[in-house]
Amino acid sequence: MKMENFTETNEINELFDLFTYNKGASMARMLSGFLNENLFIGALKSYLETFSYSNAEQDDLWRHFQMAIDDQSQIVLPATVKNIMDSWTHQSGFPVVTLNVSTGIVKQEPFYLEKVKNQTLLTHNATWIVPILWIKSGTTQSLVWLDKSSKVFPEMQVSDFDHDWVILNLNMTGYYRVNYDKLGWKKLNQQLEKDPKSS
Repeated sequence: MKMENFTETNEINELFDLFTYNKGASMARMLSGFLNENLFIGALKSYLETFSYSNAEQDDLWRHFQMAIDDQSQIVLPATVKNIMDSWTHQSGFPVVTLNVSTGIVKQEPFYLEKVKNQTLLTHNATWIVPILWIKSGTTQSLVWLDKSSKVFPEMQVSDFDHDWVILNLNMTGYYRVNYDKLGWKKLNQQLEKDPKSS
C-alpha cells in the first residue's frame, strides 16, 4: 500500500474498512492456494516470530514468503512473491478472467459491477499476475499463470466430445471472477445436466 501523509484521523480510518480486511483475507487465501500448506505456514510462522514485538510492512511479509520459496525447488513462480502480490495490493478491484475454450485464449480485464456508458472513463491499464488452478473433464491440472492481458493455453481447448469441459479458479482460491465463451458455458451446462455432483 502506498504510504501517504495524513492530517486527519478519519482519513486513516477510511483506509481500514471492511473491504480492505476482506481483500486482505482473500489475498492470504490466494497465496496459500498457489503455495503448499507447509510452505505457507512455515513462511507465516517465520514472519510472525520475527515481527512479534515490532512493526512490519507489507514487504516484510512478502520477503518471508520469498525466503521460503528460495529454500525449496518444487514450487516455481513466474515472478517474485512481492511482484505477484503487489499486482493485487497496489491497485483497486480485481479482474474477470475469460476463457475461450475453442482457442485456449485466456484474457483478463478489470471487473466492473455495472457497465459504464462512456468507456473512455475506464483507464485501468494494469494487469494482475493471476494464478489459475483449473480442472479439465474431472482431472485437476497443473497451476498456470496469466501474467499478461491475454495468453494462449492450448491445453485448455476442448473437443466436440460432450464430456470435455474446463473450470478455472478451482476451489475459488483466486481473487477474480471467471467467464467463458458460449461454448465453454454450454459444455459446463451439459456436464451439470448429466452429473450435477461433478466438480
